[in-house]
Amino acid sequence: MKASVILPTKDRGEAILPTLASLQALVVNEPWELVIVDNCSGADSRALLQRWAMEHPKGVRYLAEPKLGLNNARNCGIRHSTGEIVAFLDDDATVPTHWLQNILKHFAEQPQVYALGGKVIAQFASPPPPWIDERLGLYISNFDRGEAVEKLRYNDYPRGANMALRREAFARCGYFLDCFDRKGRSLMSYGDIEMCYRIDQAGLEVLYVPDAEVFHHIRGDRLTEKWFEQRFYWQGRSEGLFELLHFGRPHVRARWRERWSKCFEGDRYDRFFYRGWVAAVLRNYFRRRFL
Repeated sequence: MKASVILPTKDRGEAILPTLASLQALVVNEPWELVIVDNCSGADSRALLQRWAMEHPKGVRYLAEPKLGLNNARNCGIRHSTGEIVAFLDDDATVPTHWLQNILKHFAEQPQVYALGGKVIAQFASPPPPWIDERLGLYISNFDRGEAVEKLRYNDYPRGANMALRREAFARCGYFLDCFDRKGRSLMSYGDIEMCYRIDQAGLEVLYVPDAEVFHHIRGDRLTEKWFEQRFYWQGRSEGLFELLHFGRPHVRARWRERWSKCFEGDRYDRFFYRGWVAAVLRNYFRRRFL
């Protein structure tokens, strides 16, 4: 199998059908498989996914991952798939027909590249509020670096809604870490960035490719100021844990005073971000293990 597309999902119901339809419409010149990983969905969503997989048996597999968490679902898909290239898509995204073929083209042309991702283009069911600017767009996974292929470095890596890795990257760098994971009401994230950081640190290239775009469909409940406050807070939690894990306690100590003061300065989104960062450090600083 040349490629595996991993689609983690939880309780999407019929809203996942456009995603599945777009994957079925892919035009790919190499053999590939779709691995649907059901991460603790309720009975109705679970039955819909099982039925869809049975109705589309060619190249489609349905798996159930009982351990809650997006990264646990991703890892389940990795373990049970066979493709040389492993691509990841969110269950609220759709793809154009050329998406996977262009991913395979870039990997074939550049053997030094072990991870890549393309544009993530927001699609709104209704016009978004006028106060959602470019900065806030980043927090709903907007990702567009233009029309040129570009090597990426920390912390501007491909988004998990549209990323692909060589299978060898997992053998060399390990799997996704579930401490950077969305579970229940937690908006903990950064698993995609953390994975790409390990690949980058191993001397393997991470690439942006403009011609492997996906369309990310934004739910209305994410278009509130309250949601963005929580999203910024959990981004701070995620980055604080990341810095402890990869940069160490001296790095965190050197930045503590500045970042503590920012909990009370700047606009409210900055304040929520730094409060999350401080909370992550306080919760994890004296732990011997973070994972």
